[in-house]
Amino acid sequence: MDDPMIVILAAASKIGQPAVITMIIVSTIMVLGLLVLIGFFAWRTKDPDGPLLYGNFFIVSLGTTTALIGFLVAFPLLISDVFKEPTQVIALLSGLFGTIVGLVGTYFGVKASSDATKQAHQLASDTITSDTTPPTVTSVDPRDRASDVPPDTDVSATFSKDMNRATINEKTFKLLDQVALTPIAGSVDYNVTNRVATFNPSGPLENGKVYQAIITAGARDQAGNSLAEDRVWHFTVVQEADENNDS
Repeated sequence: MDDPMIVILAAASKIGQPAVITMIIVSTIMVLGLLVLIGFFAWRTKDPDGPLLYGNFFIVSLGTTTALIGFLVAFPLLISDVFKEPTQVIALLSGLFGTIVGLVGTYFGVKASSDATKQAHQLASDTITSDTTPPTVTSVDPRDRASDVPPDTDVSATFSKDMNRATINEKTFKLLDQVALTPIAGSVDYNVTNRVATFNPSGPLENGKVYQAIITAGARDQAGNSLAEDRVWHFTVVQEADENNDS
C-alpha cells in the first residue's frame, strides 16, 4: 500500500498556477460566505442586548474556519513547485487573510456603532414614553379679564412642557367673539424655544368687544399627553373713546 504522505507529495507536485488561483478564489468565497452567514444570524438575533449577542461565538468560528482554509491552501503550496520560497506563500496568505480580517473588523465595527445608535434612540424613546404628566398653560397674554387690550394685539399662551408643534394649530388655538361665538380669522405659530403659542389675528380686533381665547385639549406635548382640560380666558379690547383720549 502506498504511503499516504507520498501520495500527497506526488499530488502536490502537480499543482500549477491555475490550481493555486482556484484555491485562493474558493477559500476567499468560503470565508466571505461565512461572513454573510454571520451577518444573517446577527441580523436575526432578537434580544435586548442587540444583534451582536453571539458575536464572540461568530468571531471564534470565523477564526477557526479561516485557519483551516489557510492550512489547506498553504500545505500544498509549500510542498509544490509553484513557489520557490516558503516566504512567498506566507506573504500571499498574509495578504489574503489580512484583507479578510480587515473586512470582518470593519463589519463588526459598523455593526457595533449601529447597535449603539439604536440603543440610544430606544432609550430616548423610552424616556419620552414613560412621561405621563399632562402639560399645562402657565401664563396667557393678554391676561384673563384684561380690559385695556389694544386692537392690534396678538394672543399668546406659554406651556409648562415642550409641545408637539403639529398639535398647536388653528383647530386647537382659537379666538372667538364672545357674544356671537364666531371664530376670528388668524394664524397660529409655536415657538419651540420659549414654549409659546401665538394666535395672530388677520386684522385688528374691534374696539370695546369681548373676546374669548381657547386652547383645547387637542394640544399635546412631545410624549403625547394632552391638556387635562380646555384652557379658556377672556379679554376686552380698549374702547375707541379711550384711545382718542389717550391721543
